[in-house]
Amino acid sequence: MSAKVTLRPLSQSDWPDLKQFSLPEDQAGFSDLPAKTMLSGAARDGHVICETDLPVGFFAIDRDYGATQDFVSGDVIGLRMFLVDQKAQGRGIATAACRALSHYLGVVYPGICNCYLTVNCRNPGAKRAYEKGGFKDTGELYLDGGFGPQHIMQLPLAIHPAP
Repeated sequence: MSAKVTLRPLSQSDWPDLKQFSLPEDQAGFSDLPAKTMLSGAARDGHVICETDLPVGFFAIDRDYGATQDFVSGDVIGLRMFLVDQKAQGRGIATAACRALSHYLGVVYPGICNCYLTVNCRNPGAKRAYEKGGFKDTGELYLDGGFGPQHIMQLPLAIHPAP
C-alpha cells in the first residue's frame, strides 16, 4: 500500500497530536516519543509526518551530527528518532516518508549534501523502510549505542544551494 504523506517542520499546534503517539512494545527500545526526543538538549529540529494533513509520525534532525559522531565528518545532518504512531502503522507511511526525505531535507537544509542515521541491527523492518527511501548501508556498524550494534546508513540529499 502506498501512503500519501507530507513532511513539514514541527509547530506548537502539533503537540496535542504528538502527545497521543504510542509505539508497540517491541519498538519502544528503538525510538523515543517526540517530547523526550526534543528535550534531549541537542541541536535538534522536529519534523512531522502527515497523512491527509493529520500528524501520524515524527522525526528529528540533528544539526550537529557531523561534529558529534566520529563516523562522519563535515557538513552533514543526522536523522534521529524516526517513528510512525502505532495507530498509523502498516499503511506504508514510513516508506513514503523516507522516499520524500531527500528532497524535503535538501530544501529545509540547503547546502547540506548528506543525511546519516543509525538503525539497530535487531530492527530489520526499519532498515528496509530506510532502504526503500534511498538510504544506503555504508557497511559499517556503530557500536556505541545502548541497545546493541547499529547499521550506519547514508542518504544523499537533493542539492539546493545555500542562500
